[in-house]
Amino acid sequence: MNRASLLVAAALAAGTVAVPARLAVAQTTPQDQAVAQSLYDEAKKLMMAGEWASACPKLEESQRLDPTPVAEFYLADCYEHTGRTASAWTTFLDLAASEHKNGGPKSAEREKVARDRARSLEPKLTQLVIDVPAAVRVAGLVVKRDGGVVREGQWGAQVAVDPGKHTLEASAPGKKTWTTTEDVQGAGATVTIRVEALADAPVEVPPPPATPLSSPATPSAAPASEGSAASPLKTVGLVVGGVGVAGLVAGGIFGVIAISKNSSANSGHCGGSFGGANECDATGVSLRSDAVNAGNVSTIALIAGGVLAAGGATMWLVAPGGHVQAAPAVGTSGGGFIVRGNF
Repeated sequence: MNRASLLVAAALAAGTVAVPARLAVAQTTPQDQAVAQSLYDEAKKLMMAGEWASACPKLEESQRLDPTPVAEFYLADCYEHTGRTASAWTTFLDLAASEHKNGGPKSAEREKVARDRARSLEPKLTQLVIDVPAAVRVAGLVVKRDGGVVREGQWGAQVAVDPGKHTLEASAPGKKTWTTTEDVQGAGATVTIRVEALADAPVEVPPPPATPLSSPATPSAAPASEGSAASPLKTVGLVVGGVGVAGLVAGGIFGVIAISKNSSANSGHCGGSFGGANECDATGVSLRSDAVNAGNVSTIALIAGGVLAAGGATMWLVAPGGHVQAAPAVGTSGGGFIVRGNF
């Protein structure tokens, strides 16, 4: 029997209500209609056999390909039989709204049946509240439920959801992603899930460049010619200056770490809410201690690096001419740089 001429049974609606097919959308092709009809027929057989969970996906696809009031009514009924109360409720309401807009001879009666079915589900709905405290609402915060974005207007509001497991996720720039999965159950129950404060993501420090190793006690490069015209003081200046630059880079890295730790401490772990600007909880104390240690290392490295860099530059500028032989070497006890020349 074609869906366009099918009458919805009284057992499904508490009254005999004829539901003619909704006009197909312009994009529906004859092939889509044929597939939709086949899926609908198969779903009806499954429902008659009590296999509601297998019938619902077929009705969903049938309705997607060729939407009709008949398929939508049975889909809502299928949702209700499988415990998906929120999905059943909204599908009945959608059908009622469509029939109200349609305004045909039987539309008022069909709208009433759909609204009555939706109203009977309201006391059974499971409500979910996603609580996002003010302290958690950092810049760029994105909250998701089951992969879909939950915008700020839904935060703290009761929303109907199908009973079952739901996954919440919260993320923000510079923060670790927070996630939890909760089993939300209970007809007429309201379940609240609170989003926790996001922890800071670790600061990525670039690894030092790899230094190739040569065989023990063997120079890794051929020494420069004894007759080279390079000044030995210039060579020493280059080495000293290079060490100074490395110290400046290290100082800068530890400085960034110190700033990051101090900022984390001030973000909810220290301040006026704890009794004063320098009052902190245990996490804040630890973060500020780490910040102080990193700041001390940064200061030492910057001072030493600046002195060495300046000294190396001075040696380079004032070095007289001369002869030098220089070569890096690696041995069993470590590595070094051999410099020989006329000073």
